[in-house]
Amino acid sequence: MAKKAFVQNKGNTAICYYRYSSDAQRDCSIEQQQQEAQKYAKAHGYRIVKEYCDRAVSGTRNDRVEYQLMLSEIKRLRPSILILWKTDRLSRDKYESNIAKAIIKNAGCKIEYVAEQIPEDEGVGLIVEALYEAMAENYVVQLRHNVTRGLRYNAEKCLYNGVKVLGYIGKANEKYQIDTNTSVVVQKIFKDYADGISMKQIVDGLNSAGVKTSKGNEFTINSIRTILQNRAYLGEYHYADIVIPDGMPRLVSDELFEAVQEKLKKNKHGGNRKVKEKNPEFIDDRVDFWLTDHVFCGKCGSSLHGISGTSKQGKLHYYYACNNHRMHKCDMKNVRKDDLEKIISFELENVIRDSSIRMMIAHKCYEYYKSQHADSEGYEQSLEVQIKEIDKKLNNIMKAIEDGIYNATTSQRMKELEEQKQLMSDELSTIRIRKKYEMTESDILRFLDSMIDDANSKQMLLDSLVEKVYVYDDKLVIIYYYTDDKREVAFEDMKQHIKNIETINEALDKHDVDVSEEAYNETFWSLVEPKENPDSF
Repeated sequence: MAKKAFVQNKGNTAICYYRYSSDAQRDCSIEQQQQEAQKYAKAHGYRIVKEYCDRAVSGTRNDRVEYQLMLSEIKRLRPSILILWKTDRLSRDKYESNIAKAIIKNAGCKIEYVAEQIPEDEGVGLIVEALYEAMAENYVVQLRHNVTRGLRYNAEKCLYNGVKVLGYIGKANEKYQIDTNTSVVVQKIFKDYADGISMKQIVDGLNSAGVKTSKGNEFTINSIRTILQNRAYLGEYHYADIVIPDGMPRLVSDELFEAVQEKLKKNKHGGNRKVKEKNPEFIDDRVDFWLTDHVFCGKCGSSLHGISGTSKQGKLHYYYACNNHRMHKCDMKNVRKDDLEKIISFELENVIRDSSIRMMIAHKCYEYYKSQHADSEGYEQSLEVQIKEIDKKLNNIMKAIEDGIYNATTSQRMKELEEQKQLMSDELSTIRIRKKYEMTESDILRFLDSMIDDANSKQMLLDSLVEKVYVYDDKLVIIYYYTDDKREVAFEDMKQHIKNIETINEALDKHDVDVSEEAYNETFWSLVEPKENPDSF
């Protein structure tokens, strides 16, 4: 799917989001976050138009009230900047963080951090931010391990585990119950879709009526599709690998659910064809034009975007096309998607295999990391002191109870102190895990090393290493973040070179052999180009 280029909203308006998971007062408590964010905004000439805060709520939860409110309002407010204290304030779950960032980015809003300076060098910045998020998620994974057993125990008894489902009411330590207000909405969605009403019409109708999703957001086509495929409405309870039939109250019949699934399958296969007939350049959403935002026309400088075309034989092909070419302002030819992406992938692999570049990136990232985590020791000691103070207060209350002094005020105060202790203990556990898994420069190097043979890392490599790629009819010019050199690649020569490599790899795979580099090169040139001097490449 083609990526939408980021266009930042004009002006100097900003919004702020604050969160912390304990009420320990330190430099990242709500009040301190707010104070520092306001200083940051003033120093950078930003005008804060709204502030959101979630007090004592875990960053792993996506049902935070103010967090969801911010995501729902950001399109309407259209601020230029979102100010956060650190990367983990948004979310400590990498998947949820990526979703939130996509919403924020699509709304034209740029994220800036007060206490974690992401480098202006965009390549280093992307890696630093990814490492911060990966570490934040790792802390949570370690903590989450302690409660997994309890969650699975709940699931085996079909108890609510914090997953909100439209049409149901979920309460801690209880089974799901039907919500009489929203269950009728779910049933109507199923019936309308089965009766031939499109998802777009259903979405428009629900949003016009002011109906919200289980997270309090407006409906989208994706949220409708998720509802229509959710087997919970058949009464199936799902948690991880646990599936329990009749573990929840049923909302739709088997017949209606199956009719909807058949219609979803039919529309999936037929819908794109109808759109294609109306729009010759229609691109299937499943096609990933991952070079978008990085590739530009070498003749006019305009960006390239993904299009499709059908050959005389009726075969569908995909291309990157100059935006000005379509308007007859540039004569740049369309470039085959597969050819361009193979060349860029090959070049990225060569660059990341350069150990000197990896070491330089790792060193820059580690310097930023060290500067941002210098005060953790003092914070740990502060938490330990505050927990001891709470223990003293709890002991005093217990003595009072033993002396016969017990009333509603005593009970409420004891509950408050126990909650404060639990929150601080959780935060202290996080700090200690952070110390145990403290990042070193070697860790960053291993992180970069892991990207060498990882086919899934191509997008991050592109975003982190490449500033721009200029595409001409006969060559590419690649501009990297880490060097002033411009890598020029002859288009046809590189295509042939890659084809040669693929040919020899297929030949070796066919014979299932493992050869040395010297033997590999000898076999390569003897089979592929027996009369060609390899130095010519």
